[in-house]
Amino acid sequence: MIAITVTVDADHLDDIEAVGAALRQRGMRVDQVLHTIGIISGAVGEEDRAAIESVPGVQSVETENVVQIPPPDANPQ
Repeated sequence: MIAITVTVDADHLDDIEAVGAALRQRGMRVDQVLHTIGIISGAVGEEDRAAIESVPGVQSVETENVVQIPPPDANPQ
């Protein structure tokens, strides 16, 4: 699964819970719904990403970048 952030369009902000439910039905694991800014974060299988992008109310879907920092005692080179 890949971590994603979904931006909900302005016309669907009042229905963000319904958008979240539709995302779940299409395979997204919804971790957080930020009502005030119209963001839904979670994870989805790569094969379900296109289905997520087609949900009414979804403005954009962005893959979250993961940064790993080596432990303090690791030799960086």
